[in-house]
Amino acid sequence: MSPTPDARVDALLRDLGSRLRRGSHEAARQTSGGRRHPTGLADVDALLGGGFPAGRLCEIAGSLSSGRTSLALALLAQATRAGEWTAFVDVADAFDPSSAHAAGVALPHVLWVRPQDSRQAARACARLLELRGFALIALDLPPPRQLALPPAAWQRLARAAAASGTSLIVLSEQRLTGTSSSLVLETRCARAQWSGMPALLEGLEIEAQVARMREGPARRIAAVRLCAASRAA
Repeated sequence: MSPTPDARVDALLRDLGSRLRRGSHEAARQTSGGRRHPTGLADVDALLGGGFPAGRLCEIAGSLSSGRTSLALALLAQATRAGEWTAFVDVADAFDPSSAHAAGVALPHVLWVRPQDSRQAARACARLLELRGFALIALDLPPPRQLALPPAAWQRLARAAAASGTSLIVLSEQRLTGTSSSLVLETRCARAQWSGMPALLEGLEIEAQVARMREGPARRIAAVRLCAASRAA
């Protein structure tokens, strides 16, 4: 009998062992206060006041080819290059290591978790947040299963993120986290850029809009150009 997803996560965490920096609740609050995780994209970071807030539940919502996965990879790249541990909880089965590597992600510092459904994903996120050793966790949810998590589940995850000092970034096609999120960034594709004959995709121009921000004004927009080497989902 194969091990359950929860057992596999526990085994992976045991293998990581002391390489994860664990801390107390008080230490997590002190280090996360005011800290932000930059994307490395100047316009987006300026829009967000320096990046995504640490110790908060955040969301990037947008349709396919809107740039939401590219923004998540940019976050992972900045964090892992700084030596931070990250995790990608991949319910959507969308994480592509080769694309992540091309985007600058240091893959040895990414824990890739592949749960079967949203409930398993929520449990995995809760376990990872308990460790307080990850800088950020990305949770990628596919459309058919997005509504499986009730509002109370998002509230619990938001509290766990605050206690751990870890940023939990939810990737979705539509907004899911409601009032539990501290920040919601909505993305959409503004224009595709082509070049050559036959025409090849050179890049995408996307718009990123702050739909919700507890610590600043919402409804601000930034235009970002993504090259074709990065994923556009």
